[in-house]
Amino acid sequence: MLDEIDKLVEKSGDDTLYNLSRMNSELDNSRISIMGISNDLKFTDFLDPRVKSSLGEEEIVFPPYDANQLRDILQHRSTAAFKPDALTDDVIPLCAAFAAQEHGDARRALDLLRTAGELAERSQAEIVGEEHVRQAQDKIELDRVVEVVRTLPTQSKIVLFAVILLEKNGVHNINTGEVFNIYKRLCEEIDADVLTQRRVTDLISELDMLGIVNAVVVSKGRYGRTKEMGLSVPIDETEAVLLSDSRLGDIENAQPFVQARFDN
Repeated sequence: MLDEIDKLVEKSGDDTLYNLSRMNSELDNSRISIMGISNDLKFTDFLDPRVKSSLGEEEIVFPPYDANQLRDILQHRSTAAFKPDALTDDVIPLCAAFAAQEHGDARRALDLLRTAGELAERSQAEIVGEEHVRQAQDKIELDRVVEVVRTLPTQSKIVLFAVILLEKNGVHNINTGEVFNIYKRLCEEIDADVLTQRRVTDLISELDMLGIVNAVVVSKGRYGRTKEMGLSVPIDETEAVLLSDSRLGDIENAQPFVQARFDN
């Protein structure tokens, strides 16, 4: 049984699978059966036709876990992780429901249950309740946002900071032109290269794809089209992550100059 079989093919090519599939012709007292496990449903499309032929594979596709299956998994794990009666009756169903809504991912459900337990423990609660699960959901989502923002390229961080400054100053339906003006000013203040407006628009699209901003294309009639956007993440936490980057440390000193634009 080969778990992550697509990684084996990536690293060593088709030869390993080809040799394994042909091995039965050399065996007298035993036979080999191969089971491969992969999240990539299309990896067999790139195998050499000879390998596919000798494998003669049969595909079995497993759908994501539903809420009932996740509940069974969590129930089983919780007996080992928690003392008896440490969870209220709605904790496991709620963890299962949250995870099933997203990807049916058992790891996600287990993370929720573990984080809910940790939050209850920190608050010195006697039992883990629904409120701890909801707090855990928010915390995991925030941790994801923090990690995504922290690993953004510097130029994307500056663009995102421009959006934050506009929102903090009460600008609604922010358009790309406004973002570019603030972005350009920030780059000048912290001595960063200024990209073209077209490239900044591309970076906004990438932030939209990551779920950090929510951008929609709006028609302005004969004036063409523009993107209007707003933040999809908590503003204070996101700003703190950006300012923790040493390369963007000087951006705090740039804020008064940017503020002057709004005051004018």
